[in-house]
Amino acid sequence: MMNKINFAGIEGKVLQVSPHGNYQVVELSDSEALRRNRITIVGTYSNKFHWPESTDESSGFTSFITYIGLKQQEFSRFRDWVIVNNGYFEGDDGTPRQSKRVRRFPLEIKVRGLLAESVVELIHGEIG
Repeated sequence: MMNKINFAGIEGKVLQVSPHGNYQVVELSDSEALRRNRITIVGTYSNKFHWPESTDESSGFTSFITYIGLKQQEFSRFRDWVIVNNGYFEGDDGTPRQSKRVRRFPLEIKVRGLLAESVVELIHGEIG
């Protein structure tokens, strides 16, 4: 049985925990978005990797990185949304790559700096 975690009021399924417990890989969804489950976060309790500080009190993460699953034709829409919501890409993180974290999509992008509230908006499909 997989562990569950609450992230900003959204139930998440813990997919992986690092060997030392420094981070967790969590798939997020709400009941309506379950079929398009495109958001996975990697959250840290210690932030020993010095990720941008975007905390979430409900999960206890001191920082997290967001992975957005996509299909090729969706990239520009999500890139624009990330920028408007104060997220950013480091290096080639904004270039769609073969999915490693978001299992239900062929591609993903890695987003830094989003607030938990922005991730919730994304999960609820407010981007479209």
